[in-house]
Amino acid sequence: MISRSIRRLAIGGGMALVACLSLAVVAQAKSAKPAALVVCKHGCRYATIQGAVNASGKKATIQVKPGKYVEGVTVTGHKHDGLHIIGLTKNPAKVLIEGKNAKGPGGPAQNGIEGDNVNNLVLENMKAEHFAANGFYVNNCTNYLFKNLIAGFEHAYGLFAFRCIGGRMTQSTGFGNGDSGFYVGGTPFEKKPVPTFIDHDIAYENVLGYSGTNSKYVTIENGQWYNNGTGIAPNTLVTEPFEPTADGVIKNNLVFWNNFDYYRKSSPVKTVSSGFGPAGIQYPVGVGVLIFGGTGWVIKDNSIFGNFLIGASTVSDPTNSSGKAISVGNQFIDNKMGTAMHDTNGADFFNDGSGHGSCFANNGTVTLYSAADAPDSQLYPTCPATTGTGTTTGDPDQEGVVAQIVSQTTGQEKFWHVHKHPARPGVKPFEG
Repeated sequence: MISRSIRRLAIGGGMALVACLSLAVVAQAKSAKPAALVVCKHGCRYATIQGAVNASGKKATIQVKPGKYVEGVTVTGHKHDGLHIIGLTKNPAKVLIEGKNAKGPGGPAQNGIEGDNVNNLVLENMKAEHFAANGFYVNNCTNYLFKNLIAGFEHAYGLFAFRCIGGRMTQSTGFGNGDSGFYVGGTPFEKKPVPTFIDHDIAYENVLGYSGTNSKYVTIENGQWYNNGTGIAPNTLVTEPFEPTADGVIKNNLVFWNNFDYYRKSSPVKTVSSGFGPAGIQYPVGVGVLIFGGTGWVIKDNSIFGNFLIGASTVSDPTNSSGKAISVGNQFIDNKMGTAMHDTNGADFFNDGSGHGSCFANNGTVTLYSAADAPDSQLYPTCPATTGTGTTTGDPDQEGVVAQIVSQTTGQEKFWHVHKHPARPGVKPFEG
């Protein structure tokens, strides 16, 4: 017979063990991820993506099974921070968000998926097409992720981020869009910049492959930009906040055959806007890389070839009323241009001579567009450089060439240097 004190000890120890187990179960329940919300056309709790979004909270996961979803999806507010919307397939075309006849909250759908004031939003493994505005769009956010997405034949942009701090667009494709396949714009000024990455992407048959109005701290790398009107075009415009575009890097890209003349009557794509800045200034067609009113961009280690007008260029915008669209300190270094790729550009480089500090170095044997009397060493100095007018106005002869090109639509091809391209596996030239 055990003593009463020992019995009390045994009973107390058992109660303590039960209490510990209970606490462990509660802790495990708190740490366990909530079950994913599953969307499918038939047999799931949610038949629409919007329905699952409405039922979701922070850090929720929505899994979308293959199918065609005719809807516009809106995700609004920080109550959805950390939301993941993921197609359950590695082939994004199998999860199709269709814009024709699509409805969104409050009327006809404008965007495939739109995130407003949502941080850490993840969109993955889906395709959006035929929307009145954009395919995938985030606004006023931090640290978004767009991965393995396709956006085609949107009226404006394919993948679009505006007023966001940090983010990534990766392994995605934008084609046939009326402005650009990829867009980062209105980046706020940051004391400790958070980078944005546009990497391992493909853009073709857009008005612009990449357009970044007043974008900053962006690295565009390891992508393919071809058969667009212009391949990559960071730009400064007074119409958007936080001028200018600045402090970006364009590296390790293939930028080729950007001779898509969407001004042709036969073109399947029409530009959604009237071009850069004031009415009458059109986007140039036949350009690989265009830094338009940019500061501190580094263009390096790219292969830029087969662009019938210009391979890479930097110009200011003297029509910009703020005076902030000025070419300052843009560096073009260690690129492989037309001759090195056996597929020449109209000219490898164009500089209007405005601003100051833009430079060119270690790009191999190149051709320079020089309509001016100024020596090449002044228009195309090696790095580092101090040359330039210091203002938004450049060399008059160089600017005269720009004015002739961008003041017209159907006449731009007369400035091209057309030739047959060497074959490339899996792609064909398209000129509209």
